Amino acid sequence: MERHTQLDLARRSRSAATALVFFAFFFAPALARSTQAQCPAAPQETAQIHQSFEQQNWAEVVRVAASLPCRPVDVNLEYGLALAHLQRWPEARAALEAGRRQSRIAAQERFDVELAGIAFEQKRYPEAAAWLRRALKLDPKDDYTNNFAGTVYFILGNTEAALKAWNRVQKPHIANLQFDPQLHVERLLLDRAFTFSPAAMLRAPDWASTQVRLDALGIFSTYNIQLAAKPDGNFDAEFHAVERDGFGSGRLQAILSTFGGVAYETIYPSYFNMRRSAMNFESLLRWDSQKYRAWLSLSAPVHDLPQFRWTIAADGRDENWTIRRSFTGTAPTLGSLKLRREAIDAMFAAIPNGHLSWSIGAELSHRNYQNVALGSALTPELLIPGYALKQIASIQGKVLDIPERRFSVTAGATSEAARLWSNPSRGFEKLQGSALAHWFPQASDNRYETAQQLRAGRTFGNAPFDELFTLGVERDNDLWLRGHIGTRDRQKGSAPLGYNYVLSNSDFYRRIYTNGLLTVQAGPFLDIGRMGAPTSGLSTRQWLFDTGVEARLTVFRTRVILTYGRDLRAGTNAFYGTLAR
Repeated sequence: MERHTQLDLARRSRSAATALVFFAFFFAPALARSTQAQCPAAPQETAQIHQSFEQQNWAEVVRVAASLPCRPVDVNLEYGLALAHLQRWPEARAALEAGRRQSRIAAQERFDVELAGIAFEQKRYPEAAAWLRRALKLDPKDDYTNNFAGTVYFILGNTEAALKAWNRVQKPHIANLQFDPQLHVERLLLDRAFTFSPAAMLRAPDWASTQVRLDALGIFSTYNIQLAAKPDGNFDAEFHAVERDGFGSGRLQAILSTFGGVAYETIYPSYFNMRRSAMNFESLLRWDSQKYRAWLSLSAPVHDLPQFRWTIAADGRDENWTIRRSFTGTAPTLGSLKLRREAIDAMFAAIPNGHLSWSIGAELSHRNYQNVALGSALTPELLIPGYALKQIASIQGKVLDIPERRFSVTAGATSEAARLWSNPSRGFEKLQGSALAHWFPQASDNRYETAQQLRAGRTFGNAPFDELFTLGVERDNDLWLRGHIGTRDRQKGSAPLGYNYVLSNSDFYRRIYTNGLLTVQAGPFLDIGRMGAPTSGLSTRQWLFDTGVEARLTVFRTRVILTYGRDLRAGTNAFYGTLAR
């Protein structure tokens, strides 16, 4: 019995200690805040401060309040505002922050707004935006705070966030919509690309839809929709753009975009805005003897509606493949072949709004394999020649958009279902999914940029060799694992190949230089990938880790990408350069 009694006492002691810790952690700060909020002050001095504040006698408010050993919440508010009127900014901020700490959470919104006002007066706009975000969390519908936040974001150049805040108070209204008179594209098509109009409120969704439709036209190297404030509180919307008309927006841009790939035996002849209708012809011609290729594409809006677009493309390849485990060092041949492939496809794309797009189409292709050496990588099931008819469908949307934080997440999915006419005939399907998180850390500048992309793909059925996924740096491939180069001695086949993959690309960029014409960005990256393949010769199924540095040089819409990557598993280095399209 004694032992049982001692155990009960010990349990009660431990319970009491636990309760004391719980009280100290959760309730003591609230008690201290309540005690501080009830800070006593002499009624005479408090009344004098209130009277002087009403009379806007800021110096007297400061004189009396500064003499108090302890200031209540309301006195700290008036004291801080008086100091702000006297432009004694550090002291004003300290007084308001003290009052904010004293006040209940629900009452902190007033202090947040006033602290934003002090930051605004000092032209510290990112800080003002941060205080206003706190205020809007407490009262998202406050008209004054939303109007103030819209103004701050507009000054910062964050139009999306400004519209989000202004729309809550039924602003802004567009008085006039003006276009550059030198633009060649049909005015009707341009008018339809803009989903907002004069004499109406500009909504954030309309702003997003307009930008997506302008991008889809594919004829503007750069553009800007500038909102110009008018004295009556309305805005004029002015559209300024550098138009790619004909071979480009200028001789330099046309030469660079067409002949930028000459170093690797490739040119990109293109012609834009045919008949002033945003009909674009693009092509790729490669004369590399190990991987000949000709690709042609013609696209245009459907019935002058920029939200709908058709594309017809043709692609022909004659490539020598040598399957190896590495693009450098000792790597025996695990299989080889010559691939000849021709394809023609037609696509229809739609942009319902600024956060969603989808496309559907079909592809007819033919493949033939010659000079085949199976080795350990290839099997007869992978090399069945013949025609294939494929149905292609894709969807992409912005699933998360926080313009105040300049953060967004875009997700997409693609389905390719095909029937291969062989003996016997067979079908296969390829499914791919992706998610991209994009963030600009600074409130008003694009100097820093981060991106995290996650992609995965899976093949159902027995797809032919030319339908395999590739993880590696190669100009005909967009699944970049930047420590693995997909060619060796100019022949493809030195990167992992297979039916199923997972790929993560993490990037951080810093803008190093810009002059309005040339922009240079560089930063580190980390790539993680894994490939599943029908044979061990195509892929080892191991997780692969690559890290390194990537530089991007952009002139108009032409971008040169230079990468240095290191394969952390094999210890090899990879240097690569290409022209992005």
